Amino acid sequence: VSTQSTWVTCRGFDKCPPFPEPYVGHYPTSYTYEGSFPKGFAWGLGTAAYQIEGAYNEDGRGATIWDTFTGANTVGMPGSNCTKAPCPVNPSVTTPGYTGNVACDHYHRYVDDVKLMKSLGLKHYRFSIAWARIVPTGNVRDGVNQAGIDFYTRLLDALHAAGIQPMVTLYHWDLPQALFRPEQGVDGWYARDADGKPAAEPMRSHFLAFADICFKSFGHRVKRWITFNEAWTFCVEGCGQQAPNHPNFQNQKVFPYVAAHNVLRAHAAVVEHYRKHYKHDPVLGGEIGMTNNCDWREPKTTNPLDVGASARSVEGALGWFTDPIMLGDYPESMKRIMGSYLPTFTDAEKKQLKGSADYFGLNHYGTGWIRNTDDPSAYPVYGVSDEAGFPKAQSSWLYGSGWGFRKILNWVSKRYGNPPIYVTESGWSLGADTPAQGVVDPERIMYYANYTAEMRKAITEDGVDVRGYYAWSFLDNFEWSRGFTERFGVIYSDYGFGYDPNAPTNQYAQPTTNQKRYPKHSVRWMQAVWANNSVVDPTPYLRPRL
Repeated sequence: VSTQSTWVTCRGFDKCPPFPEPYVGHYPTSYTYEGSFPKGFAWGLGTAAYQIEGAYNEDGRGATIWDTFTGANTVGMPGSNCTKAPCPVNPSVTTPGYTGNVACDHYHRYVDDVKLMKSLGLKHYRFSIAWARIVPTGNVRDGVNQAGIDFYTRLLDALHAAGIQPMVTLYHWDLPQALFRPEQGVDGWYARDADGKPAAEPMRSHFLAFADICFKSFGHRVKRWITFNEAWTFCVEGCGQQAPNHPNFQNQKVFPYVAAHNVLRAHAAVVEHYRKHYKHDPVLGGEIGMTNNCDWREPKTTNPLDVGASARSVEGALGWFTDPIMLGDYPESMKRIMGSYLPTFTDAEKKQLKGSADYFGLNHYGTGWIRNTDDPSAYPVYGVSDEAGFPKAQSSWLYGSGWGFRKILNWVSKRYGNPPIYVTESGWSLGADTPAQGVVDPERIMYYANYTAEMRKAITEDGVDVRGYYAWSFLDNFEWSRGFTERFGVIYSDYGFGYDPNAPTNQYAQPTTNQKRYPKHSVRWMQAVWANNSVVDPTPYLRPRL
């Protein structure tokens, strides 16, 4: 079957796109574990503030939408909308009762955690700054919390002393609750004007003011910034499965696109500000970008219609955010399919957006198949996915494929003129109830071995400019709506489950400050990768699961 057609019309395109390379209908059944990476390649691990810090109500931190979503006791906290405990749990929480109140207790254990990183030989570490820890209500007019600035200063100083380079995310989903009060007309990223169009203000100004504090306070230590993490996730899932999941904003045809439009305009404003005031400063200067997420969707067959479904899927998830910041506007396929549902940028906004990233940040986890459908319920992708034949992680959504990873790296390179790419998240979840079970993780080792092998081929054979790979995650942590039931870490977290009076339910089965960390076999394999800057044969590191 031809891989391209001039006579079949694919929805959203003038003609059906070519079949995505490098593999066309035939896929690797094994991988080659050898070969080095370019000098200076950044090998790292990542975390996020709400998932690991804990200390949710200490030292002046404000309430966030994730505190509210999980039902944490926020009574009396800046920005809280709960007046009496127990605070309600959002009905979309998959594991009701779990919160980020204590999480991994990193706020109190950061010194030991950095010592652990150093002992492993880690040289690059990605983390996020909690907006509500710096600006408790999200609005600098209400006050800036010096204790929050001091915490991140201590953390960054510890990383610097350990020889670890930080990559810092400004927004990893934990919006200050005071900026989301729909009952008072304060709609956060979902704000619209009187005509129903996305309203950039006041969120753009609030986020810019917070970002400026971070640039001033931490720029001497931070040389690579990320404005937003996975805007797709918090714009789409925030309308149903994740925070804030408010009944006013659950129309999936409208509000994800409103939020995305406002987020992109805030991103562009922050990047413009950084480049004007900080980028070229000899002390505070560095790079800035945005990190976006996408799983690969491979055409189920070489039928041009299935190829079109694959293209729509990737453009409608990744290109939705990366076309504006790289090219200045939304993908043409989205415009054609969505029509008036997709907001429009002004010419000035397009100019501000285009090129508003010094690098391409990519979170990528898994792969699946996709085939075309004309079923209206599949709007706007008009595709049906399945994962037949792919290995499955603990997470219901995660199916692994090293060759799928190579494909999405090629997609980015070809679409955007081969930009420098940092893979800012990639990982594999495995369940475990004890340290003895958790440290033995051969499936995770094979995931990383296969992905790094194919990443090297993308670099050496396809010419893709990949400059770093940050595995997710440093620690098992709070996995959002799934609580502590899923484990992505290369370090096993023994949460010391016990009593937390501020949890909404199950108060005697919560993380406490009595925790321990146990390195998994996967991080031992990673140490060899980091030390040799090369793909490493996983075989000597594999042990059977208990």
